[in-house]
Amino acid sequence: MADSAAEKSNKNKKINRLTLAEIEAKLEEIKKNEGHWKSRYARALLARKKVLTGSH
Repeated sequence: MADSAAEKSNKNKKINRLTLAEIEAKLEEIKKNEGHWKSRYARALLARKKVLTGSH
């Protein structure tokens, strides 16, 4: 029960609270599953990664 609660809390974590490592892991997962980053969620992750890395 505790494992599923921990997984659920990680799944529902807001993008602006994710660390850079978590964002990169989610992007890799999306790329593996979907094959592209065209989804709204993937684009939001990419935008947040850009903010965190400071690249323009």
